[in-house]
Amino acid sequence: MKIKVYIMHSDKINYKEELYKPLLEKGLMNDYFLILPMSNNFIGQFAKDLISDSDVVICDLSQSNIFLNQEIKWAKSMNKDIYYYIKKDDKKLSKFKDYQYNIYSTTEEFVNLVDTLLKSLNQKELILKRENIFCLGNIEKKS
Repeated sequence: MKIKVYIMHSDKINYKEELYKPLLEKGLMNDYFLILPMSNNFIGQFAKDLISDSDVVICDLSQSNIFLNQEIKWAKSMNKDIYYYIKKDDKKLSKFKDYQYNIYSTTEEFVNLVDTLLKSLNQKELILKRENIFCLGNIEKKS
């Protein structure tokens, strides 16, 4: 079972070329279920429901707007694990001084940061959390 990763972003950026295409070209769909909210698969679905269904939220704060801010509020109210990123030259960089975020310069750098993050997450714990299953002790199968 793959972890579900909601990719949160502003609609002010060229998300198809700057986010979706590079993430897909990196092959992240092989290991994770990426929820790309403005893609053909999800365009008609309510963002709040997609966030609710996710295990992890990746949030690109670049060129933020009111819609992105609302999605962040929803994710926080659902106690989602949110990982923030922002482009180095973003004019609103100082607006997010209270956030813990990673700064990136290029799309390639962003994709590599996301890939590294996702590889470091404990997928089994995230899946158990999603399914509301609690396990005491070792969750690894003993051989």
